Amino acid sequence: VLAEFKEPGQFDSNDPVLNVAVFRKADWGRDVEITVRAFEKGCAAEQLVDERKQTFSFASAGRQEWLLEDLHTADEDGDGFVSPGGPMNRGTDCNDLRATAFPGALELCNGLDDNCDGRMETGVVNRVWYLDSDRDSFGRNEPGTEACDPPSELHVEVTGDCDDERGDIHPNAVEACNGS
Repeated sequence: VLAEFKEPGQFDSNDPVLNVAVFRKADWGRDVEITVRAFEKGCAAEQLVDERKQTFSFASAGRQEWLLEDLHTADEDGDGFVSPGGPMNRGTDCNDLRATAFPGALELCNGLDDNCDGRMETGVVNRVWYLDSDRDSFGRNEPGTEACDPPSELHVEVTGDCDDERGDIHPNAVEACNGS
């Protein structure tokens, strides 16, 4: 017999009691083994984060209780992933306080590891940086460098400088009658 609770709303965590009734057929034995498994985001074997087994012996009809308090299922941010730990030391959430951080999440340009690959700022680049050697706030008029953060303090997000060696020459400069 298999009972699955796929969504948190299917199981009341404030009153975590699960009653199991077994009606024995005449040719069955008197022992019942119960296995409780906790998974991340589905029931695939690689998503198993904790498991407990208990065997109950019934010489006659009766009731037995199993107090299972330490099943590793805490998901503080509600993203469906749990941090490593528990007796099996499983779980794949790299930050259980941020719901946007979990394996397979979109990597954002935020200085954090969002997809739990151990690296920050990989996969998604949403800015182009241009070298601004003369520090006039306009980068060189050439292809820039894609990155989340500027490669150096000499990089800006605005291009268009036709002479990046002179700070007085840039798209917003006032034209002077000096032959330049």
